[in-house]
Amino acid sequence: MTTTPEPALVLGLGNELFSDEGIGVAAMRGLAQQELPGVDTVDGGTLGVELLPTVAGRTHLLIFDAVTSQEAKPGDILVLTADEVRAGHQILFSAHQIGISQVLAAAELAGHSVTEIAGVGMAPFSLETGYGITPEAEQRLPKMVAVGRDILVSWGVIESSGRMSHPNA
Repeated sequence: MTTTPEPALVLGLGNELFSDEGIGVAAMRGLAQQELPGVDTVDGGTLGVELLPTVAGRTHLLIFDAVTSQEAKPGDILVLTADEVRAGHQILFSAHQIGISQVLAAAELAGHSVTEIAGVGMAPFSLETGYGITPEAEQRLPKMVAVGRDILVSWGVIESSGRMSHPNA
């Protein structure tokens, strides 16, 4: 008996109560609006380890989140490799202190490792208390979504939209 693989998972992370920390959830919603076949979109918010059942059994995982980097300016879009995501590098921590790296490690220990992983993040303009992302982050959101879509194309999950997007163009 052959089992059908789970659809690719696009996971939006972040706390929408701290302005741009919610950029990952906003980007996931932007991609969800495209209704891509073979792609599940999930608002992971600040769920942490509770995401394990959602991640387990997936072969492709794309994560949107706010990210930090000493070199990045607010609004810069960064692409994280599987190794960087697994190690928890640059992913912004706040209420989701049990990070995606711990979820991936637990999935691997349970025999459900994800084979293709990437992260797309934006350096936040503000982390002040307040619901919703800043207008500046909102302007960069379509580019963040396009970069995520390009990753799904490179994995062969969806068909090409014509051209690859440069993260900071």
